[in-house]
Amino acid sequence: MNTPEKRIRRAVTVSVYTVLALVLMAGLLALAACDSSDAETETTASVPVETTASTTVSSDTTSTTSPVTDTIYPTDAIYPSTTATTLAKVDKVTLVAPPGPMAIPLAYMAVNDKLADVAKETELVIWENAEQLKAIVSGGQGDFVTVPSNNAAVFYNKGMELQLLNIAVWNITYLITSDADVESLADIKGQSLVVSLQGSVPDVMFQYLAMKEGLDPKKDFKLRYVSDPTQAAQLLLAGEVDNAVLSEALATNVILKSKDTKTPLTRAFAFDEAWMAATARSEDTPIAGTVALKTVLDKPEVLAAFEREYQAAVEWMLADPEAAGEFMETELPDLGLKADVMTASLQSITWKYTSASDAMWYLNRFYGRLLELSPEVIGGQLPDDEFYHTQ
Repeated sequence: MNTPEKRIRRAVTVSVYTVLALVLMAGLLALAACDSSDAETETTASVPVETTASTTVSSDTTSTTSPVTDTIYPTDAIYPSTTATTLAKVDKVTLVAPPGPMAIPLAYMAVNDKLADVAKETELVIWENAEQLKAIVSGGQGDFVTVPSNNAAVFYNKGMELQLLNIAVWNITYLITSDADVESLADIKGQSLVVSLQGSVPDVMFQYLAMKEGLDPKKDFKLRYVSDPTQAAQLLLAGEVDNAVLSEALATNVILKSKDTKTPLTRAFAFDEAWMAATARSEDTPIAGTVALKTVLDKPEVLAAFEREYQAAVEWMLADPEAAGEFMETELPDLGLKADVMTASLQSITWKYTSASDAMWYLNRFYGRLLELSPEVIGGQLPDDEFYHTQ
């Protein structure tokens, strides 16, 4: 019988962030800004930050017991396997995820060996930064990658061989403020506002929403750009700015940190709700999903098994967010992800598993809106139909 140490291994030592929020946010927002045009940013005092290295978690086919608590997590899939018993398994499937709540479904699949019908081993890799992720995608060093939808388009438009399988996250960004009466950007006209990563999707969405309200993003706010999401959070917590555009799990973290202070912070509105109000009620915002890389595009059984089990993992997470938070703290302790923050954060993300073919209309509309303001944020053009995986 394999020991827990054999089942879970790490490629390198992972250092814990001194600022928890950066652990949670370095992935999504850094990635959302990669490959966009370089823009000048107003910087604040430098903040010392430790960085993580990539984490690797492997499953074997004999044990689904937690190496720390000996808890047996549910392993029966919501959707029964249709894999033929004679199917030759691949040696290993590598799942690639950011270091935050969007990693939960992939981590659950790896730890519980959910792809055992099609793979002898399932490995989870947590990437360190956007450059590392780009190298993984361009080099085909993984098989399935959770990625912001705009970057999936960027990679595809740059000629990288991949297909979008699904969209699972439909909102992750909020306007955070200390004024509980704020309901729109018009309510903070003339106030200070900090936005990180100029040219990223949250920034482009902010600009679009402001213009839809008849506001000039540069003139109607005391707008401050910073190059690091944690700087934006620290400025808000210190009271140096009135408002901030923040994504999860950083939004949850600053709210929890401020709850016992004289000026507790709150979510004014979710960007997906504001987007639908500004465009059309049917225009949801497909923020992030999973792509399949060239290593598995010719393996339909592996693709089908992944989609079945990924959807089941999302449904497990949403059905029991407390268990999902504890799962992340227990199974990936080196990342420093605390259960209560993970649980609160994932509950503040709009999750809805949608296949790529079903999400295509929403993506084309969303991409088209982004294209109006910042073509480079999706790689300069709408991806063609081959970008979308069809079953």
